[in-house]
Formats: sequence, structure tokens, C-alpha cells
Amino acid sequence: MRPSFFKRVKRAIKLEFRRIKDEHRSTGRRHRRPSLSSRFRHWFKKLTAKGVRVERRRPAKPHLPPLTRRIKSFYRRQWDKYRVVFSSNYLIIILNSTILYLVSFFLVHFLTHLVTGITAYFCDISTTLNYTFVDFHIRYWNWTEEMVIVVFSVPAIFALIIALLTAIPFTQRLKKPRILHRLRYITKSQRRKHRQLRRKNQLDLQVQRLQKTTPPEEKRKVKKRISWSIRLFLLWTLYHSATYFFSGMLYAFLFHRRFGYVIWYAFNNYAFDLLFSAVAFLALVIIGYIFSVQFFNSGRMYLNSLNERNRMPFVVSQAIFPFIIGTIVTIAMQIPDFDLALVLLNFSLFFLLLPLPSRAAGYDTLHFDKREKVVKIYWHWLAWSVVIILSVYIALKTGIPIRLP
Repeated sequence: MRPSFFKRVKRAIKLEFRRIKDEHRSTGRRHRRPSLSSRFRHWFKKLTAKGVRVERRRPAKPHLPPLTRRIKSFYRRQWDKYRVVFSSNYLIIILNSTILYLVSFFLVHFLTHLVTGITAYFCDISTTLNYTFVDFHIRYWNWTEEMVIVVFSVPAIFALIIALLTAIPFTQRLKKPRILHRLRYITKSQRRKHRQLRRKNQLDLQVQRLQKTTPPEEKRKVKKRISWSIRLFLLWTLYHSATYFFSGMLYAFLFHRRFGYVIWYAFNNYAFDLLFSAVAFLALVIIGYIFSVQFFNSGRMYLNSLNERNRMPFVVSQAIFPFIIGTIVTIAMQIPDFDLALVLLNFSLFFLLLPLPSRAAGYDTLHFDKREKVVKIYWHWLAWSVVIILSVYIALKTGIPIRLP
């Protein structure tokens, strides 16, 4: 049934009113809700207006003196710890270690030069051995690939052999990893032989207990131990030989000298130069980390024990100062001509000594013996060092010719 006229008019008016209201709502100004931060600030203002106060408790800061005073106190503590290095006993330790440092350096330096000259002689090249370099009497276009590889590889390999030979007296004191001990029991036959041997030893012990007999005492061979002055000389020789071998690789990207010349001639690629430099750097740090313990063990030459109080001063006097003094002396001997390769060769030993402070900081206390020790100058080493150093220096400064007939 159709609605009445009035109902239809009323419905039309409502619809028109709703349409007009919707139009105003879509085009007019909208009232949006304020943001959370605005509401929070308004709420906080209302609280503060009512007198509510929120006080934040801050921890009390300790009173610190001025920065300059703290720096002075730090240097004063370090001076109190290391001023013992400048005492008479520690100065003698510096002198003895510096003598051994210089003797080993000049011997390694002279022997590697001599091996280079002899190798070049067998390659039909005349040479003159100088202090800073080996002068090859050959024009650069006459070099062949075999000559380059042989002449510059043999001295580096010779230095590596010296490093391996001088490391032999220290290998007994190195702690082997446990994985090396487990290699003896990998296969079943190895484990079976180990069990049989252990069972046999147990049975022999039980038989001896039942018979109440003691096994005859075996004559122990008296091992002749190398004195620690010679061990320290071998340790410095090991460091110089390793430096000679790895320094050519370390500075291969800067200039081509020694083994770096072989790398450049074999690969002729800058990426390989950087790769060998990274390998050489890691090798020097690892070798220095392994053999740094020997500097601590060499404390038995002068001390009864090596503890936290005297460990770092002893390391400074036994290793750091001899390196600094020896480097200054060897560089000063190049006057008036300085060779950058030889200067960097001297500084390369710094990477071997780099792990020393970190290992000294966390190393255990070493007790050697209780007998009284007198710190004295090694006069025989001093006399031999003067003769060897002056002989090598004068010979290399005047030049040693190795010429073909």
C-alpha cells in the first residue's frame, strides 16, 4: 500500500536534511584528536598546576680530581713501577741483551749477504757485498726468470732454515696442543696396542709387588743443558732470521727487495703483494706470541722469581730496550747512505715483540731457584761482539767482491 502524502513529504525532508548535513561534514573543518605527546604534556601541566612534583633521584657522582692531576698521577705511578729499569742491575741486563742482539743481527746479516753472493756466483753473476745491499754486476735485461727465482729465494730459505735450527732448543719447553696427543689413538689398532701396553705394565707392577722386588735403577744420561746466555743469543738469532724471511713478503707492496722481488716477478699482481704482506704480518705476530715465553724463562739468568712486580720491568730491559738501542745502532751504521729496505727490516722485528706486553700482563709467576745470583756483565760476549761487529762492518763497508774468473 502506498504511504500517504504527508509521510512521503516527511521522509523527503529527512533525506534532504541528512544530505545537507553530510555535505557540511565532508567539506567543513574536522576536529581531530590531539597526539599522544600533546595529551601527555597537557596531563603533566594539570598535575603540576595541582602541586604534584616528581623528583628524579640521580646517583651521587664520585668526586674526581681535575684531568691534569689524574694524568700526572698516572705517569707518576708508571714511573714508580718502571724506574727500576734505570738501576744498575737492570742497566747491566740491557747491556748484555743488546750485545747479543747486535751479534746475532750482524751474523745473520752477513751470512745472508754471503749466501746471496755465492748463489749469484753459481748463476754466473759477479757481485760486491756491501753493508746495505748486494751490488749485482749484471744489466737488468740480462736477468732471466730462473736467475731471479734462485738468487733471491735461496737467501730467504737459508734464513728460514736458520730460524728452524735455532728454534730447536725451545721446542721442548713449548706446550703441545692436546690434539697432537690424541693423534696416537685415532685408529682401532693404535687403541688396542695402547691398552695391551698399559695392561702389561700393570701386570709387571703387580708381579713386582708380590715378589717384593724393585726394578734395577737405570743409569740416567746426564743431559748437557745449554746456558741461558747462549739460549738468548739463539732466540735473537731466531727473531732476526724470521724477520729477514718475512720482511721481504711484508713490504712487497712497497718495493721489491729480497723475497718480495720473487713475488713480484712470479705473480706481477698487486693483490698478491697485499696477500703475502698480510700472511707475513700474521706469521710474525704468531711467532712472537709463541716464543715470547722464552724471554720470561730467561729471567733465571738474573732473578730467583718472575712475578707481577718485576715481570714488565724485566721484559722492558731484556727485550724492548735492546730492540730500540740495537735498531738505532744498526741504522746509524748506514751513514751516509741510508737504505729504506734495511731500515724497515730492522723495524720489522717490532711485530715479533708486539705480543710481549699482553702475554706479560697475564702470565703466571715463575719460581726459578733460591741460590743467590749476581748480575754481571758478560765480558767474553762483549769482547767477541766487538770483534765480530767491527769485522763485519769494516768488511761490508769496504765491499767484499765475489767475481767470476
